[in-house]
Amino acid sequence: MLDAGGWTAVGTFTLAAATFVLAITTVRTGVADRRHDDDKRAEDRVRDDRLRQDALKQTVDRERVERTAREDYEARQVLVRVEAENHPGTGHNFNRRVTLSTPHAYPIKQVEGCMVLPSNSGLGTIGFGHVGDEPYIDEQRVHYAFWAEAPERAPGAAPIMRFADWHGNRYYQYRGYTERFGQNTDWLDAAQKLDEWIRTGPKPD
Repeated sequence: MLDAGGWTAVGTFTLAAATFVLAITTVRTGVADRRHDDDKRAEDRVRDDRLRQDALKQTVDRERVERTAREDYEARQVLVRVEAENHPGTGHNFNRRVTLSTPHAYPIKQVEGCMVLPSNSGLGTIGFGHVGDEPYIDEQRVHYAFWAEAPERAPGAAPIMRFADWHGNRYYQYRGYTERFGQNTDWLDAAQKLDEWIRTGPKPD
């Protein structure tokens, strides 16, 4: 049988063991809490990074849409005038004077054109046969003039013009409508798309 001293020793050992277990449990709980906090902070950082990236993408997309709309609006300042006028003695039956003009504040380059010939089977194109005169400038605009032929077999022939703006965008204009196209778009493809747009209007979203 334990005497008082023995019970005291047992009690002391039991208390020490309990204290040790409590200490271990406290350490493990602390480690688990820190791990949980670290995981939570990592998740928060990932979420914040994703939100920042989404916000940045939305900003970039919005700025791109606004820039495209602004550039397209500027491109529609370019005008094309067609006059029935003969230019004899050139070896070609030129009977149209086609003049594209742009404001001084909107410089363009690579101005070219050809004739679009409507028929029952669709559209066709023929070159102007004229590289264009030297541009001339008046008080408001820069003018690029060409001679072209509208064949008698195609009384509805009209010019399609293309040019590049100072951002490097490529535009086609046909019957007063100007649209942006990819760099690899050819004359006929652009004419067909613009003709469809003119006849049917924009497609609803």
